[in-house]
Amino acid sequence: MIRVIHTVLAVTYIGLHFLLSLVTAFVPALLLKLLGLHAWADAVFRVNGKLMALGIMRSFGGRVRVFGSERFPQNDNRLCIISNHQSYLDIPLLVGYLPVWPGFIAKVEVRKVPVVNLWMSSMKCVYIKRGNPRSSIEMILEGTKRIKEGHPLVIFPEGTRSKSRKIHRFKAGSTKLATRSRGVIVPVTILNTYRLWEEDHLAHPTDICLMIHEPIDTAKLTDEEEKQLPQRVEAVINEGARELEAMGY
Repeated sequence: MIRVIHTVLAVTYIGLHFLLSLVTAFVPALLLKLLGLHAWADAVFRVNGKLMALGIMRSFGGRVRVFGSERFPQNDNRLCIISNHQSYLDIPLLVGYLPVWPGFIAKVEVRKVPVVNLWMSSMKCVYIKRGNPRSSIEMILEGTKRIKEGHPLVIFPEGTRSKSRKIHRFKAGSTKLATRSRGVIVPVTILNTYRLWEEDHLAHPTDICLMIHEPIDTAKLTDEEEKQLPQRVEAVINEGARELEAMGY
């Protein structure tokens, strides 16, 4: 019963925060956009989005531990963040606890959702139509452009949520956005977000781990190293999971 009450309170909090953001973020941001102050509008979205992401994690009882924050690139904005994917809550985790305002690869249907599409526009998300080869090519071209312009993008190379600690094999083309943009890959290991809610759809206070690994500058790789890059990133993220488990998480 306690977990049911916790879940109801968490969902209520998120709903109220979202409604409040209509006043504190959307209206001011839209006014700024009308005045041509797009950078200021994005800054409003960013501050509000970061606060909401942190609130979502805390409302479900997530006790977030960040490891390796000193490894995150400080002087390069050509970033491609590659992470394993346990839960929908991976998104607010990365938004709230990484020192950037990252975009994501999203299903094209999300673009039609009112209000949400404004958030995603601010984050410079890239859309894809599942099962459409042409859309996949367009996504790579658009994603490459975003990274070159300095907008970080998150890639979940497993292709779906594991809803467990298991890390599925990475897709072969999971590093294409990084290599084509000559960007910097930031491998990230996520642990336990599936337990926070998705395990049984009830809030479950737990330790959530986010481990940031050494960045990989794809512009410095040889052709052979590029071919081995998906396996290399997968190995790094798996090793991070083993290290966190050895620490007792």
